[in-house]
Amino acid sequence: MLKFKDILQFTRLDRSTKTNLFFGKISLSETNIELLLACVVGIGAGFTSVFFRSMLHLMHHFFFHVVYPWLSDFSPYLLPLIPVAGALMLLPFLIGTSGAVSGYGMPNFLIAIHLKGGLIRTRDIFVKMITSSITISTGGAAGVEGPIAQIGGAVGSSIGRFFSMGSQRLKVLIACGSAAGIAAQFNAPLAGVLFAQEIVMIGQFQLQTFGVIVISSGLATAVSRAYYSDQPLFGKLTYQIEGYQEIGFYILLGLFIGLLAFVFIKSFFRICDFFEELKLNRYLKPILGALLVGLLGLVNLGIMGDGYEIITASLNSDPSLTLQLLLLLVFLKVLATSITLGSGNVGGLFAPSLFIGAMAGGAFGKALAWGFPNMGIQPGSYALVGMGALLAAATHAPMTSIFLLFELTNNYQVIIPIMFASVIGVMVARALCPDSLDSMELSRKGIVLHQGREESILSKILIEKVMLTEFETIPENMTFAEFMVIFPSSKSQYYPVMNEEGKMTGVVSFQDIREILLEEGLEHLVVMKELAETDIIRLYPHDTLTEAIRKFGIKDIEAMPVVSPEDPSRLLGILKRKDVIDAYNRAVIVKAMAKPETHLG
Repeated sequence: MLKFKDILQFTRLDRSTKTNLFFGKISLSETNIELLLACVVGIGAGFTSVFFRSMLHLMHHFFFHVVYPWLSDFSPYLLPLIPVAGALMLLPFLIGTSGAVSGYGMPNFLIAIHLKGGLIRTRDIFVKMITSSITISTGGAAGVEGPIAQIGGAVGSSIGRFFSMGSQRLKVLIACGSAAGIAAQFNAPLAGVLFAQEIVMIGQFQLQTFGVIVISSGLATAVSRAYYSDQPLFGKLTYQIEGYQEIGFYILLGLFIGLLAFVFIKSFFRICDFFEELKLNRYLKPILGALLVGLLGLVNLGIMGDGYEIITASLNSDPSLTLQLLLLLVFLKVLATSITLGSGNVGGLFAPSLFIGAMAGGAFGKALAWGFPNMGIQPGSYALVGMGALLAAATHAPMTSIFLLFELTNNYQVIIPIMFASVIGVMVARALCPDSLDSMELSRKGIVLHQGREESILSKILIEKVMLTEFETIPENMTFAEFMVIFPSSKSQYYPVMNEEGKMTGVVSFQDIREILLEEGLEHLVVMKELAETDIIRLYPHDTLTEAIRKFGIKDIEAMPVVSPEDPSRLLGILKRKDVIDAYNRAVIVKAMAKPETHLG
């Protein structure tokens, strides 16, 4: 019989031993191991997504096709009891995690990836799955896509930690899992990949990373299609544009959607602040929020849950959705979603963004059809573009939205309208509010993530604390032959060139000497002054690492001179890119140890 101590000893095995146990004694490089694990993550996240969707479907069927008709026999005004019952079912999980699992979890998810080294507990897979299913199936106005992305990410983290992967590769596997979850949900592998790149990886793009995410997303889509066929989430959608004169209307739609995204973001966090400041026991707040959402559901039942049925109706230009009703649904959904997640119930903002965008786009299309009756305008086409544009504007992820709509319609005609509407929507939303739904909470905590790093940490570290003060220099009159004598035994690949007065006149790096290596007979004629780069990018001791990262990216160099502000030719030290990254990682660890453990909210 397998004992606990045997399991514990197995978890302590090193990565190579575990790899040999699972893949045999095959010689595998780090890249190949990452590729194999990305396949495992994609398949695992795909099956997890299928299980999550099945659980959610069964629970929703029970509450709204069994319980609700039974309650309606007594009184239709008993509808709020269903979301209240869901909030009561959440209480054991909220108490067990001290409230850490409540609300919108994407900000904490990003913190776990980029500031906690990708350490996400395996139990979060099951906790997130159950709590999200409870909230959404009982009518909470939230979405499943955010939780699915976080669950997939937790699958990636668990598999990566099991094989003792480093923090950077762990982040990649988490991105693989998130991409797989989104791809399986929408049957849209490209949208899953771009979601992982734009939102999970904060726009940090690397070709090798992109490749493994693509594979993971594709495998998850294959798993999903095996269960749910290859039909898109909203069924077969048709997109129709009567002429390119409509492009002007889509530009106006982008402006409208950008303003609406700004209102949505501000409303959401204002209501979150209201519940945060409300003097009520924190475990009673989700119950109050559920009651309020149930009351809003009495106005229109369509705003409860993920709202996919109403979205599908608007995309198909359902005549029962009048202009007034569409505008009412926009207002109710913004309010209901903000109350649901602000009060501490669990879910995501992806589906509500799609819902609000579809209703707003449909209303815009209805108004155009009324104003221009002879143009044959289809409101459903504007609902489709509005859906993607608001998602882009609210999350600042235009590429995800563009490719999502293309994969939902399989129609090239949608590309140009969604490009205009999404990009303009993002520009307007960013001009009014620099933060997205995902980054706003982080910014309010003083955390600014950029390219996978927290800028607030980099901005607090001065270059003088990190730079090297012992370094090699070479005289400008040294011949290339003399330089090649010392180069093989040197530990540096970056050499400041100094004149007789001890002033820096240039720098020589390995890139500068590669071409001269191919020329024979010149080594005794060429001096280092002639090879030196004189257009030098300089740093100063009191600059921060934020400035250093920016300047490293100008020429993609590995080291820079640190000079005196009073005399730029006076060399004080050398700053290496590697030392900047090491200093950042140390600061992240210190900051993480100073704070309580972050769970997926």
